[in-house]
Amino acid sequence: MASFSERIGVRQPKAIQSHDMDQELRNSLWNVCRLYFFTHLHLFDPLKTSSLYPIALSIYENFYKLPVDELPYEIGDFISRQLNFFKKGDWFRVYEAIEFLSLYVEVDKEKFHKDINYILEREISAYRLISGTFVPVTNVQEIAQLEQAMSQTDRFSPVATHIRSALELLGKKPQPDYRNSIKESISAVESAAKIITGLERATLDEALKKISETHPIHGAFKEGVRKLYGYTSDEGGIRHALIDETNIDDADARFMLVSCSAFANYLIARCKS
Repeated sequence: MASFSERIGVRQPKAIQSHDMDQELRNSLWNVCRLYFFTHLHLFDPLKTSSLYPIALSIYENFYKLPVDELPYEIGDFISRQLNFFKKGDWFRVYEAIEFLSLYVEVDKEKFHKDINYILEREISAYRLISGTFVPVTNVQEIAQLEQAMSQTDRFSPVATHIRSALELLGKKPQPDYRNSIKESISAVESAAKIITGLERATLDEALKKISETHPIHGAFKEGVRKLYGYTSDEGGIRHALIDETNIDDADARFMLVSCSAFANYLIARCKS
């Protein structure tokens, strides 16, 4: 909801934050991370003997890639340095820091993601945290499809693996890998279809025909998926590396990721009913 000052035109509403991060967003993200990692600590206690030390050590070794000798003595000094990083670090590095920290959430990881995403939505960020990775997705329905696909378990766990890989490639730093993200997305649909039919060597088209025998799929819907598959797999398709790399962008990869997640979810739900 717009604030009073925005409603009367005194202050302009925020624009979507896609390649920057204002101070309000930085502060709010820090407050969530502080709650999960840096509360209930005595600021003047030695860092090395505290429960925070293993995380602090990993942050210096694996995130900042700094000499561990430079770790401060007191807990409070370490926390102050992290706060300063959130306030002044490059916007993309702040997102990377949260991705890194999310690896160490042992309890309530889902709530941590939810709390971060609440801030991102409130502050009009163009990103959401899904399974520990920031992705440029702002639509609630898109996020729901991705989360459902990544929650597939048991025999459909390969579907979750492909979608998770597609997400990671889309969010790859410093340059997203759009081509391979799309490959992983369509592989999720292939995987779902092959698992349902038991036809390990079947093409997607063959598997869909088999599924249609017992669970009819609307012709136009099926044809749309075939065309998407052709986009990735025919002679000029992405899997053959014959398309100019510059023709593939974020919009292509994002569309394929969401569409393939949704269709894989549809196939699994259709064949479980």
